[in-house]
Amino acid sequence: MKRKDFLKNTFGASLGSLALGRSAINPRPGYQNSNTLIESISKTNDRRVADYLSQQQRYTETDSYRSRSGYLLAVSSGFCSEYSEYYRSDGLVTPMRQVVDSLLEDQNPDGTFDFGNLESPPDSAFMAEQMFRAQALLLQDGSSATAALRDSLRELLLNIAGALTAGGVHTPNHRWAISAALAGINDLYPDQKYVNRINDWLGEGLGQDEDGEHPERSRNYDASVNNPSLLDVAIYQNRPELFEAIRKNLELTMYLMDSAGELETVSSRRQDQSPGRPVMIHRFYLPFRYMAIREDNPRFAAMARLIETKYMDQIGEHLGDFLLHEELNQPLPEPVSPSDHFVKILKNTRLARIRRGEMTASVFGGTDWHLGHGVWSGLSHNPTFFNFRKGDAVLESVRMSPAFFRTGYFRSQGLDVDGNTYRLWEERQVPYHQPLPESYRNPEGVYKMSPDGRFYSKMDFENRPKDYKKLRSEVIVRELNGSGSFEMEILVDQTPDVDVTVELCFRKGGQLSGVIPKEGDPDGFLLSESTGSYRVGEDIIEFGPGRIEHTRSPQSNEQYAVHGGEIRLAGYRVYITGTTPFRHTLRIG
Repeated sequence: MKRKDFLKNTFGASLGSLALGRSAINPRPGYQNSNTLIESISKTNDRRVADYLSQQQRYTETDSYRSRSGYLLAVSSGFCSEYSEYYRSDGLVTPMRQVVDSLLEDQNPDGTFDFGNLESPPDSAFMAEQMFRAQALLLQDGSSATAALRDSLRELLLNIAGALTAGGVHTPNHRWAISAALAGINDLYPDQKYVNRINDWLGEGLGQDEDGEHPERSRNYDASVNNPSLLDVAIYQNRPELFEAIRKNLELTMYLMDSAGELETVSSRRQDQSPGRPVMIHRFYLPFRYMAIREDNPRFAAMARLIETKYMDQIGEHLGDFLLHEELNQPLPEPVSPSDHFVKILKNTRLARIRRGEMTASVFGGTDWHLGHGVWSGLSHNPTFFNFRKGDAVLESVRMSPAFFRTGYFRSQGLDVDGNTYRLWEERQVPYHQPLPESYRNPEGVYKMSPDGRFYSKMDFENRPKDYKKLRSEVIVRELNGSGSFEMEILVDQTPDVDVTVELCFRKGGQLSGVIPKEGDPDGFLLSESTGSYRVGEDIIEFGPGRIEHTRSPQSNEQYAVHGGEIRLAGYRVYITGTTPFRHTLRIG
């Protein structure tokens, strides 16, 4: 009999009587609601525990391994928190044992788990970061009821640790996840080889720039991996030098937040660079609170207080940290709100952030497109060069697509800043190839596969004389007198008669006015010489004037189109169209 089948038979009867819901586990005597922070977080975690227990079979058989580790942290936190209605409930022990033993059953012989990536050290590290916390809580609590559970969890963690001391990574943030997992396991079960591996990864350097940006430029990974993992290593390995990197990234994060708590991701080199994947400020809660208290930082305190006030339902996952780290339970310093009226230029990222209270805008010219590597995760290639929020009304993106030999969207080759003026530009050229010189000719007509900049062919392109068609694009963005309104001057020229489409994409949820429906596109609209508006509640974005010289939709680059792909945004898309030489001034405010 397989171990998992044995466990199902062993624990099935008791789980059936438990009924797997909150109502089946009676609140502890004397339990009552309270307004103190840890009690509020514990109450939020209780809702997570109830949800996990109601889906017990899912978390022992069919769900992802990382969800199972999240289950263990939430349920063990409830078990160990005297503020929880589940405090030391015997009804939690069997479900936790079932999840741990199912993980032992599914663990690979080398200690890893298959989580999308097969035999994956990084994904196993993400799991271990939650599981070592669960084990630390159970050990700290010391209940005899969890003794067998702790033995199984120790086996699970040591198996993973063996894999993490030998296994590799795929991406930059994986190094810090593995280091954090090893730091936490080492705190429970010290072993110098764990420390040596941490030293190896940290010895490579963090790669953080002067603005606090990590190499992947990803708010998702800053929130989920970089900051929390470096915080773990700093605490468990007593490496105070790592706090500087966390501090710098949190300072950056405040400039990237808008009035709704959403963070700018247009410059990311990972999955969150695409609109529709918002990263919210509450995901930075733990480092903001810890650093506010550690460094007596009033602006970080304001951020922590904001998150506690607006996002309490999202921070229950941190209950375990409050139980393990007394520092988090100390009072915050007196909060001082960060400025909501600023211009911040990120030089290396080539991103300008402008905020005027409820209005936030970004001007972006820092994609990796012109490195010539194409479209891959790990590269920044979002063609959005401007976005804008006014309260609840959101202009997700302004993009431009010249129909120039299917070379795709305009992506600036940089960002020049002069006071309140931001210049974006791109020069592209497409070759027509002449016959090969005689010295390179092959009577068989067989030549090496080579690129011409748009596609590959067996033409030996690099050795052919060429004639070029060229296109120059320039966008000048100006903020008008610090008002939060913008003027955008767009110029496209050199090759005549090229159709140009400027696309404004508004987040759904509001109402467009002054636009003309585009035939065949239910979410597409055209804007004539008039001014359009987009309203969400009392918040209105006005834009225009428009122009209609053709009805061509934007073209994606050949790398997308070859398989019928596209990068069209979801939302209400308003098009302004013209033909080169194209010059148009657009106002947004």
